[in-house]
Amino acid sequence: MEKFIKKNKLALGLCVIFGILLVGLVFFGLNVQKRQVIDAHKESLQILANEKAAEANNFLESQREKLEIIGSVGVFKEVVKDPNNTAKIETAKKRINELSPIIHRIAIFTKEGIMFIAESGPTPIDYSTLPYFVSKDKKIIFMRYYDPFQKRDYYSVLGPIFDRIEKDKVIGAIAFDVELDKISSLMKETLEKGKGNEVYLIDETGLLLSGSEYIGKSNKRGVLIQEIESDGAIECLEHVKKYGNNESVEEHIEEVIQYTNYMGDEVFGAHAYVPSIMGCVIAEENANEIFGFSIIDYIKKIINNQK
Repeated sequence: MEKFIKKNKLALGLCVIFGILLVGLVFFGLNVQKRQVIDAHKESLQILANEKAAEANNFLESQREKLEIIGSVGVFKEVVKDPNNTAKIETAKKRINELSPIIHRIAIFTKEGIMFIAESGPTPIDYSTLPYFVSKDKKIIFMRYYDPFQKRDYYSVLGPIFDRIEKDKVIGAIAFDVELDKISSLMKETLEKGKGNEVYLIDETGLLLSGSEYIGKSNKRGVLIQEIESDGAIECLEHVKKYGNNESVEEHIEEVIQYTNYMGDEVFGAHAYVPSIMGCVIAEENANEIFGFSIIDYIKKIINNQK
């Protein structure tokens, strides 16, 4: 009888040990699987951020190219040299109206920064205090500006008009508004609705340039209103300043990090650079979506793999 009890105790002990080992193995496998799931999501987020940054940069570069083209138009070169000539102004306005279906809100400035021709709104308006006109470096730039007539902010691309003969001589400036709705559309393409993910573009100051479903009460959805100050945005902009050089960004190791986003949600975020504006694309996914992994899912996956 004693031998039987001892055998049962030994068997019971072995079962307990086996059970503990089995549970430990299951939890080890679960943790490994969770780590793999998290790593896969991180990799996908970084790929998404890189793709969207390339698309945004290509779009912005196309705006830069458009500006170079319209800045070379003869009637615009003529009018900035003689901004008080009524006939030349009317000719320039006619050309602007012809271009308006594809290039919106074109404006022409004297080299001092006086906007004397505009597609809409009154003229003249003095923009001489804008950094572009104050600076001696007359490169093409992207900027936010306030329209006192429309009483709202716009995002514009602005650049020089050069003399016909003295090719390096700046005789005026020309600008048009960038269609930020197109950038918003680029950021949303291929994203699955209801998956707790979001991709958005910010400029070098952290200003939101693409729409968000979660912020902003008007149809602008936070564009040109919201400044993003999350850890993900701060890290990206710090890296842009550190690695940026002549509108390009040196290669370095990018890291997908976990942080609280601008809505107060815990997310994983990846970033990628947009050299045209020295800004960033941020791709985020809700941490709950990633951590929402169950042992049942794990067991099902094991069973499916064995079939």
